[in-house]
Amino acid sequence: MRTAPPEEIRAQLEKLLASPLFARSGRMCRFLRFSVEHALAGTEDQVKEYLVGVEVFDRDGDYDPRVDPIVRVEARRLREKIGAYYESAGKADPIHIELPKGVYTPVFRLRDAPPMAHVAQAAPEPECTSIAVLPFANLSPQSGDDYFSDGLTEELILLLTRVQGLRVVAWHSASQLRGREQDLGSLREQLNVDVALCGSVRRSESRVRVTAQLIHTGTGAYLWSDGFDRNLHDVVSIQEEIARAIVETLKLALHPFAEDAPAAGKAPAKVPRRIPKRVNVECYNLCLQARFQARPRTAAGLRRSLDCYAQAISVDPESAPAHAGLADAYSLLADYGILHPREAMPRAEAAAQRALELDPDSAEANSALAFIRSVFDWKWEEGEALYRRAIALNPGYSQARLWFGIDFLAVLGRFDEAGPHIQFARDLDPLSLIAHEVSAYLRMLRRDYEGCLKELEQINALDADFYKVYSGIGRALGLMGRFDQAIAMLQKAHDSHAGVPNVIGALGQTLAMAGRIAEARGCLDQLHALARVQFVASTCFAVVHLGLGERERTLEWLENGCAQHELPLTMIHTHPIYDPLRGEPRFQALLRRMRFLP
Repeated sequence: MRTAPPEEIRAQLEKLLASPLFARSGRMCRFLRFSVEHALAGTEDQVKEYLVGVEVFDRDGDYDPRVDPIVRVEARRLREKIGAYYESAGKADPIHIELPKGVYTPVFRLRDAPPMAHVAQAAPEPECTSIAVLPFANLSPQSGDDYFSDGLTEELILLLTRVQGLRVVAWHSASQLRGREQDLGSLREQLNVDVALCGSVRRSESRVRVTAQLIHTGTGAYLWSDGFDRNLHDVVSIQEEIARAIVETLKLALHPFAEDAPAAGKAPAKVPRRIPKRVNVECYNLCLQARFQARPRTAAGLRRSLDCYAQAISVDPESAPAHAGLADAYSLLADYGILHPREAMPRAEAAAQRALELDPDSAEANSALAFIRSVFDWKWEEGEALYRRAIALNPGYSQARLWFGIDFLAVLGRFDEAGPHIQFARDLDPLSLIAHEVSAYLRMLRRDYEGCLKELEQINALDADFYKVYSGIGRALGLMGRFDQAIAMLQKAHDSHAGVPNVIGALGQTLAMAGRIAEARGCLDQLHALARVQFVASTCFAVVHLGLGERERTLEWLENGCAQHELPLTMIHTHPIYDPLRGEPRFQALLRRMRFLP
């Protein structure tokens, strides 16, 4: 087949990259140019995922593509953009640059030549085996024992997420399909999984019986089933036995963790063990109850979760999971504005540090401390190292992915890096409204308001009672200047969940920008009344004053929040509502104090 001379290919490349599709995609342009030059030089065999990560995306020498998926994600986006260009502006171009699936180097063809779908040496990336662990049925005679069966299920999920090469649907999404084990088609479609694990738990005073079945969602065939009757102290052994049986059944080629890498020719790592085989049953039960209470993210539930973790630690002070859970509980209480960060975060730090002393390889503890170092201490480099270690220890830990994406990378304005981690969390937890809302929020930070609205409207179609959708839509509409519609959405969020300070602040700001001054000041009065009985973040007051055009008062509130290390203040670096302040010297001083600027 005829091919074009290198100088003509380079000219075509520059024309493609100059198109509007690539106008704001600097690193994607760099990616394609890097790949084209290697292809023209005849060194395309060198362009592997690791090299692209280091040379194009500035990863350091210990970059692990299994942990950080940015190259695969960006290659898919690049492939889509190239296709869109040749379907529109480049339709009549004489040379077509194509990026086949499964490789990172392009092929070139003249327009009249037949398309090349693949290249000889390229093999598509294998599909990752995926599994959903559905909530185990509680067959115990005791009432109120759901926490135990749910907790055992979640513990099994956490163990399986540490298995390299296995995509495990997060608990939040799996739990929404409780009781639908027979609807295999729906499981396959909604969760995008090859196999499902379901079972039952029957617990007595000293014994536990667990039955489990592994089912192929496409054919309905039972791949494996077994029953386990053990002393209650051996409950973790049951989890490990089930996990090993799953791995053996799926015949996974497991990759070991970096710190456990075997010498050449040795067998791959086994299913990693998270906690000792014999556990303190009372402590274990209390940790399960703590997670059960925290799931709804209500103030009462988070406080009960905190109490359960504290009791677990009093029963077994050497329990790393209990200390890591306590750290998360305090962080969530601060993040949701239930406790003042000056009260909650030092306690969260002490708990996370203790968990790491007990188990340095705990992904949960590393992630907990990463959150604290980032949004409270503003020690961004240390926070990043801890997040990356947490993800390396457990690549399938969706909470670490989500927090790293939105509470770290997005806060620093590293949106291109944040996107893949948030998408990874969405893939692990496809039914999580929070994960989808975070994805929409990232679009807002990128000033893609139309895209933000589109994603939020899709969430609204799934759950019309999720107030964060209405507040998000209201905020995006307000940023677009569509104030009347924005006020209606924010009022709806306020009506459905009265007393949420950040919703009141957003409503007040939007009312002020619409010229409804008296109503905006009424929102300020509501915030002051709330502040007499609970913690209200300074940013809630600041944005209303900003809408009223009172910049001095706005900056005073932001400076107060900075002095208190309030968690919502970390968004001032990238959130578009603060754009009117970016030229203010006092605002720049805040950014420097929080180490966003040198």
